[in-house]
Amino acid sequence: MRDRDLQDLAGGLLLAALGVAVALYARRYGFGTPARMGPGFFPQVLGWILAGLGVAIAVPAWFRQGPKTVLRGKNAVYVLGAIVLFALTLKPLGLVLSCFGASFVATLADEEISWRGRLLVSAGVAAVTVAIFIGGLQMVLPVWPFER
Repeated sequence: MRDRDLQDLAGGLLLAALGVAVALYARRYGFGTPARMGPGFFPQVLGWILAGLGVAIAVPAWFRQGPKTVLRGKNAVYVLGAIVLFALTLKPLGLVLSCFGASFVATLADEEISWRGRLLVSAGVAAVTVAIFIGGLQMVLPVWPFER
């Protein structure tokens, strides 16, 4: 058996599984019609689209040879740790500091980026996040620790 493109195969299957799960969960809500969409219309349609894209990625990956897959546990810990850090610090620290901290921890997975680069990336992610979620979407989130 030849080596398959395991990265794309696993990624495509995960996308397909996530899409199916979202689409099936969204069936709990009213679907409606395209003219009068119900609350389940958009997530259900997007879930099936995501599932289709996942299959479109996985099927060709089954038939082509790919690079040898190497799992770097340290990098996975940094990325997952960044997600946990964001979840735990959003309310007490606010959006800016929690995004900055999570982004900084996530950049530790890349060994080629400089410390100055890590700081710039983290500041940029925090600024874009605030611009999108607070400025654009008008979400009610604490921006700084002293805003409750």
